[in-house]
Amino acid sequence: MGGTDNNQEDTIYDVLRSDILDLKLRPGMIFSIKDISESYQVGRTPVRDALISLSKEGLITFLPQRGTMISKIDYDKVRNERFLRTCVEENVMLEFMAVCNLKAITALEMSLDRQEQLDKTEDIRAFLAEDMYFHSIFYDGANKGYCNDILAANSGHYRRMRLLSMADAGIEKGLVKQHRDLVDAILAKDSERLHGVLNHHLNRMVSKERPLVSKYPDLFDREKIEVRRETDGLGVDFLVDTKLKYHA
Repeated sequence: MGGTDNNQEDTIYDVLRSDILDLKLRPGMIFSIKDISESYQVGRTPVRDALISLSKEGLITFLPQRGTMISKIDYDKVRNERFLRTCVEENVMLEFMAVCNLKAITALEMSLDRQEQLDKTEDIRAFLAEDMYFHSIFYDGANKGYCNDILAANSGHYRRMRLLSMADAGIEKGLVKQHRDLVDAILAKDSERLHGVLNHHLNRMVSKERPLVSKYPDLFDREKIEVRRETDGLGVDFLVDTKLKYHA
């Protein structure tokens, strides 16, 4: 029986984490363990254990005597998570530049082709997933996959900010070209050009983020008293249900 519970815990953890990061569950939404258990058809013990794990990642907030909340996007954490990635990624790409091989370059080119297709479909979730895979190729190629795993486990607020930005304004024009410029700089072994392209690429959203905080204040952690909204529902996709420009 214990093994079954562990399997359920792993499964519900993965599903809930994915739904939080994909903004299927609204930041700030309040629910109970019973709500999750019934909606996802999982026992309460695995749900409770999964929520504890998610709270350690800052994705779940326990509210004494009020229930559990999908953590709002913390703008300070967004900035810190991006800073961490910026510091690590340039060094990873420089190492990749020194050891890249045909297999890795082919994987990058195939990813770029998929990005161009997804850009046309405007499927922001699929595009963001492909974007993250594209960057992971550099980590794997430089034998730094462990670093990528650590960053992925500690970038939930940054990832949700990126998705919210895409949902609000669509996939940024020129984003795929920025990725191609990164590959071109690496193939040319031009570290100075790589630095310039990567710095712009990772920090381009800074000026766009504060307007999002102002435009969607209920989604951000601004020390407001949370009020339970009647429209909250675990069976509803937040991005699809709102007026954001997401195409299901």
